[in-house]
Amino acid sequence: MLPRRHIRIKVFQSLYTLAQQDKDYKFDLQKEFNNNLESYKSLYFFIINLLKILRDVAKEEIDVKKTKLMPSEEDLKPNTKFIRNTILNKINNKHKSSHIEKEKEKIYSIIKNIFQQVKRSKKYIDYMTNKTSENDEEKSIILFILKKYVIINESIHDIIEDYSIYWNDDLIVIYNLILEKINNNKSINTIKLFRKKDDEVFAKKLIQTTIDKEDDTSLIIYRLAKNWDKERIALSDLILMRMAITEISYLKNIPHKVTLDEYIEISKQYSTPKSNEFINGILDVFIKDNLEKK
Repeated sequence: MLPRRHIRIKVFQSLYTLAQQDKDYKFDLQKEFNNNLESYKSLYFFIINLLKILRDVAKEEIDVKKTKLMPSEEDLKPNTKFIRNTILNKINNKHKSSHIEKEKEKIYSIIKNIFQQVKRSKKYIDYMTNKTSENDEEKSIILFILKKYVIINESIHDIIEDYSIYWNDDLIVIYNLILEKINNNKSINTIKLFRKKDDEVFAKKLIQTTIDKEDDTSLIIYRLAKNWDKERIALSDLILMRMAITEISYLKNIPHKVTLDEYIEISKQYSTPKSNEFINGILDVFIKDNLEKK
C-alpha cells in the first residue's frame, strides 16, 4: 500500500517522463503511471518470493545432509525450526516473479550465500537453539533477515535495477509494508496499491489535474519567480511546483502546510541541493498571496 508521499512520487516520475518525450503525442501518460504502479507490485512479490526461496534453500540443505554416505545423528535428526517458521510456510506460489524465472540460477546462488551468512549470525543461532516457537520470535527472525541480508544486498539490487528504474525508490517502502504486515499478523501474499479509495482518487486527480492546469500553474510559477530566468528553473522543480500548486488549488481537504512539507521533502530527494529552498520560497508566497487572502 502506497503512502501519500509515494503516490506523489509516482505521479512526479510519470510527469517527468512525459516532459522528456519532446511532444511525442503517442506517449500514454496513464499507461506510464499504471506501469509505474505495477512495477511496485512486481518488486513486492519479488522480495516475498526471495523469502520462499530462502526456506527452499534451507530445506534442500537438510535433505542433502540426510543422503550423505555416513550421515551424523545431527544430519539424520536436523533442527527444522527455521523451515517450519509459520511466516515462511504461509508464502504461496500464486504470484510468481518473472524476475526470478529469468534469473533463477543466479538468484538461487545469491540466496544460498545469504543463508550461509544468516546461519553464522548470533540472531539465527539464538533462534535455532531456543526450544520454543513464539510468534514474536518467528516474526523477528524474518524481519532481521530482510533488513540485514536482503533489502541492502547489492547482488539483489543488481538484478532488480534491470527491471525497474524506480526500484530504489520502491524498495524501502516495500520493506516497511512487509514489516507492517508481519507485525500485524496480516497475509504477505497479497498487496493493495492504495490503502483506501480516497488515495486512489487522489492519485488520479493529481496527475490529470496537473496536466489540465499546466499552463495556469506555469504562469503562476513564472510570475512568482520573476527574478529568475525561466530557463534556469530545473524541470524537476517546475513539475514539483506545478503539482503542489495544483494540489493546493484544486484538491480539497489537504492542509496547505502538509502539501508544502511533502513537496519540499520530495525535492530533497529528486532535485538539486538548493531546490528545496527555491520551491519553499515560491510555494510559501503562493499560499500567502493567493489563498490566505480569500
